[in-house]
Amino acid sequence: MRSLQTAASLLIAGFGCHGPNPDAVSRYPVDTTVIAPGQQLESAPGWHGDAVIYHIWVKAFADGVYQDGIGDLPGLQGRLDHLQFLGVNTLWLSPIFECDNKGPTMHGYDTTDYYAVNDRFGTRADLKALIDAVHARGMRVLFDFVPNHTSTKHPWFTNPGTRDSWYIWNTGQPAGWGLPWGGGSPQDVWKFGGSNYFYTSFSTDSLADLNFYNPAVQAEMQKIQAYWLDRGFDGMRMDAVRYLCETGPGQQADQADTHARLQAFRGLLDEYNTGDKHPHPGGDPAKHSSKVMLAEAWTNDASGVTPYYGNGANEFHMCLDFSAPWAISNTISRGDATQLTSLWEFEQRTYPLGYRSATFDSNHDNLISRPGTQYGGSKAKIILAEALNLLSPGTPILYYGNEVGMTGQSGTDLNLRQPMDWAAVAAQTPQPDSILSWCRYLIQARKIYPALRGSYTTLPTDVGAAKAIAYLRGAGTERVLVVANLSATAQTVVVSGLTALGVPAGGPVQAILGDLKGVSALSGDAYTASSIPPYGVRVLYVAGSGFQTTLHGDLP
Repeated sequence: MRSLQTAASLLIAGFGCHGPNPDAVSRYPVDTTVIAPGQQLESAPGWHGDAVIYHIWVKAFADGVYQDGIGDLPGLQGRLDHLQFLGVNTLWLSPIFECDNKGPTMHGYDTTDYYAVNDRFGTRADLKALIDAVHARGMRVLFDFVPNHTSTKHPWFTNPGTRDSWYIWNTGQPAGWGLPWGGGSPQDVWKFGGSNYFYTSFSTDSLADLNFYNPAVQAEMQKIQAYWLDRGFDGMRMDAVRYLCETGPGQQADQADTHARLQAFRGLLDEYNTGDKHPHPGGDPAKHSSKVMLAEAWTNDASGVTPYYGNGANEFHMCLDFSAPWAISNTISRGDATQLTSLWEFEQRTYPLGYRSATFDSNHDNLISRPGTQYGGSKAKIILAEALNLLSPGTPILYYGNEVGMTGQSGTDLNLRQPMDWAAVAAQTPQPDSILSWCRYLIQARKIYPALRGSYTTLPTDVGAAKAIAYLRGAGTERVLVVANLSATAQTVVVSGLTALGVPAGGPVQAILGDLKGVSALSGDAYTASSIPPYGVRVLYVAGSGFQTTLHGDLP
């Protein structure tokens, strides 16, 4: 949640699914709903390793309750058939709690009430109905939790009883301070708040950082965490986690005290594993619900993420992999797989046992354009990008609309948060070679074959990293080979080094995705992937006894 900039020319386009309705303000009743702790989805620890997460910008997804052109919770619930058809099994909702900015650029990271649902999205009862409907399909749902800061319209900030001690204040704009990720000036992060100056990580006078050195703040944020986990959420994505504690100028990110606070959040979360919480009203008290934490620890260097896994068991289960989108893009656009394979190898080598990178190829922030824009609408390149994401060694996140190749140019957040293209969904669903169908095949393959959720090894090819990428995934005795053509012309790629990784010399090869072109066995420790189409990808079963069927041949 680093970027909050807007563009006047896009205000209307970014408002919702169909544009703003000037009469809509009267449509939002006061929510009098009270919801009790809800039934949980039984989940074994480690379920997130098998997840395929679908990231929903709620405001842009589907209008269902007020017909005001704004996506909402009932609208989302009405589209669960599409998500189940696609094959994703975990939903991550953008911020859904009450916020200050309700205009065209509403984003939800400016919280004014952590216990209330944004009235544009519906009610607490609507949220309970959604969670129950998701769970009824065996799917899970994560909420977006914003603990670092609130809106300056939050009662904690406007109430004298909490204002001074729950936020960070100074009598002036002290020298040496700048933006927590580098650059900037004291004027960027210290804003005038009446008589003194309050600290804000995000260079705006509408957000104020909470004081995580105040035990009352720590306790309240954990109370909020437990409140929503008790009501059925299966975990949370935590925003801006690098910035919880500041110890001085230039020491505004990645502080040791921040990690102590995050470990406290994880400790509470782990109580659900042991049954120490009360997550099963009417259920078997011997069963438990495993919850997960996903971090937005945005750095430009994968090494900066390492501390947020803690020892592998005491901080985050997953961290968003902000290096992956550019690595995937450069693999395809520049014809060089080295950045991507080096990233995956670095993570395996460096991160603690138990880590799980959450990979993605675009999201709601001004990090990178959507694949539909990056690759100029090239279906083959878009599918290859989704393959490198969905078949990565992490837990993949698919941003809403990318499954149909929606466009969105980075530079302005609103470009990346446009209304879901349901017409494209309808058009692509029956087409076996559409982007949507290929995303389904890739997700199916990941779900069917444990190897595609297991170990990872980069493999050498005869054409080199500028023309092809090849890697082996493994679980138990099962091995799956992924090989892709990075060039604009068809090519044959010889992949070697397989037998040392548990693949029988000369053993059979079966196609999960793509064609064999008559080459159905290894030659010694090598396999020749013949005539791969431009930017084509093949997923091949090379060891094990669990092969089921070919999901689809090469993309024509």
